[in-house]
Amino acid sequence: MVDVFNVNDLIYEVNTGTITAANVRGAARTYKEALDMIRHIISKNHSAELIDVLYSEEAKDKLKNLIVRYLNQQRISVETFSNIGELADKIYEDMAGFGVLTKYLSDEAVEEININAWNCIEVVYPDRIMMLEDTFISPDDCMDKIKKMVWLGGSIVDGSNPMVDSFIGEGIRISAIIPPCVDKKTGGVASIRRQKENVITRELMIAYGSATEEELDFLSLCVNNGVSLAIAGSTGAGKTTDLGYLIGCLDKDKRIYTIEDTRELNIARLDSSGKMINRVVQTLTKENGNPITMDDLLKEALRFHPYAIIPAEMRGKEALTAVEAGRTGHTIISTLHANSAIDAYNRILSMCVSSGVGLSESKLMEFILEAMPLILFKRQLPDGRRIYDEIFEGMRVEDGRIVGQTLYQYEIKENIYESDGRISKVIGEHKQINKMSSALLSRLKYGGASDAMLRRFM
Repeated sequence: MVDVFNVNDLIYEVNTGTITAANVRGAARTYKEALDMIRHIISKNHSAELIDVLYSEEAKDKLKNLIVRYLNQQRISVETFSNIGELADKIYEDMAGFGVLTKYLSDEAVEEININAWNCIEVVYPDRIMMLEDTFISPDDCMDKIKKMVWLGGSIVDGSNPMVDSFIGEGIRISAIIPPCVDKKTGGVASIRRQKENVITRELMIAYGSATEEELDFLSLCVNNGVSLAIAGSTGAGKTTDLGYLIGCLDKDKRIYTIEDTRELNIARLDSSGKMINRVVQTLTKENGNPITMDDLLKEALRFHPYAIIPAEMRGKEALTAVEAGRTGHTIISTLHANSAIDAYNRILSMCVSSGVGLSESKLMEFILEAMPLILFKRQLPDGRRIYDEIFEGMRVEDGRIVGQTLYQYEIKENIYESDGRISKVIGEHKQINKMSSALLSRLKYGGASDAMLRRFM
């Protein structure tokens, strides 16, 4: 006699816990065997549900029901799960979710997740790095999860396109590499970074010792009066956070045009009714189909007549367009990876050279200095705090090199060590090293700064 299957009765029994592993006929399997079997059955018979589950709540429920159905029909049990409900939930999470990563992706305290291999995952918090005991099920499982995360950002990573930058929802970036650019035994590698939604405030920056009141006022004065700047630093130094802060310092009547790969900047100001009250145009690059690059959007920005153009990060030939925009009266605020303020100028130069422009490096450096006279260098200290390490003013070019002066600098006085040798606290202070040059002073006056505004910094 053939069993009559009623999914509603089965779901009821699962939810009430009356179906357990002991009730299920058949030999116990490992979890991986159970997952592989259910995945094979559903992939073969219900591939559409697997695709739809990424964006349909109804499809999610349907997939969960299918998993329970096939666990029952195939008499599958796993000793480490007390009932089919628990087993079905775990299989669903590995098929439709992101497996071991799911809870960390939704944890706003997590800053970064690094997949070093299928069996090596680290989670980065503001004050520590945690190596997970849990891993992906296999190299193939790792690669499947990476492909799914990349797909959510509208990109595809496969054998013909094995290196991709994408995003998982708003504010979470992923950079992924899969075979053949990594060993098949690795499964895949990825760096997943979360941009905090909470915007840093002036009060918090001063309280944390990230910057002084005078430094923040000086930078606000510059960006509001036509002086462009770049925020330089290593990964994790807080460049994007400070970019958002400086954009927030711009007067609300100034028109702002931002360019990002994925939406991270929370800069729209809303009134009590939810209406945006500042003049912001936020644009995003596009990778697939007909790609739209940061350079494309940067050139388009000039047609929108903005006061400030914000290329979120300079990484390539768009740096030359940013320099040209800065030389034609637009205020540019951007970020880049660099090891020091001086190194930032050299990095911008190398990006401009890579565009193939037919100018000497010395002439290019003069243009860069004209466009971007200030560099703010951010650093993360050993105790985890992120500080304004240096505010540098470029003044002239000699023998193809930038010559300038440090206006403000953070000086370390002492390191406090734990018993294990780890630095638990860095003691230091921000100091004004030099006054601004007469050229920068004139530029601020030309941009609209009054003598009363400038007197504090003169």
